[in-house]
Amino acid sequence: MLLAATIAFAAWSAPGGWSPGPPLSVTGPLRPPNPSRPSHPIARGETSERQVALTFDACATRKGSYGFDREVFEILKREQVPATIFVSGRWVDTHSEAMAELTGDPLIEFGDHSYDHPHMTHLSVARMGEEIDQTEAALSRYGRRSVAFRPPFGDWNRRVLEIVGGRRLPTVTWDVVSGDPSARTTTAGMIRAVVGQARPGSIVVFHINGRGWKTHEALPAILTGLRERGFRFVPISELLKVPAPAVSAVPTPSGP
Repeated sequence: MLLAATIAFAAWSAPGGWSPGPPLSVTGPLRPPNPSRPSHPIARGETSERQVALTFDACATRKGSYGFDREVFEILKREQVPATIFVSGRWVDTHSEAMAELTGDPLIEFGDHSYDHPHMTHLSVARMGEEIDQTEAALSRYGRRSVAFRPPFGDWNRRVLEIVGGRRLPTVTWDVVSGDPSARTTTAGMIRAVVGQARPGSIVVFHINGRGWKTHEALPAILTGLRERGFRFVPISELLKVPAPAVSAVPTPSGP
């Protein structure tokens, strides 16, 4: 079956920065990303099937660990909806109870969202790698590893892509914005935005770290609306046709 990968594309315009370029479509059999020579983040995977990936960022910074929107997780469980949660390592390290629940749900997979949510393009190459590796180490303590990397703020450049690709991870952004971190967001507005803008292969970005103002209010209607449009929910690993990481047993702490 032929699939098309539609990707967010950026072109080099002048020394010192990137400027947005046109979307690039590549038609042909969709293969796992080649992270050794990355040139763009993936914003959407277009397929002949009506698939959409719901993703949730769980951010934490040096200034605050935020929280856990349990109502969102309960909705996903009740509706049996698979989701990819992009976690910052600091969030993982400060939310052990939530992580135990999330890792216990087979419909939840994880992505790497850096350790403490910096602008990656402002960091040295060494620090970029540390941000990714620290989060992978945090996830490994729960027997998990990431399926992809999402740069905080959607902020990326060629160096970021190369560092992420060197760790055999695709860089994933989004093409549908829920708008849930904004205090101006309304429940009806979120429903209209997500249900109205979704298309085959869309990647929708929400938050599950207590910053979503209306997420749990809007999510049930969003799920209903997308299903009525014939969409099926898939995790990022399935959408991009990359192998889902195996789940490892969590080591039992040894005694004194």
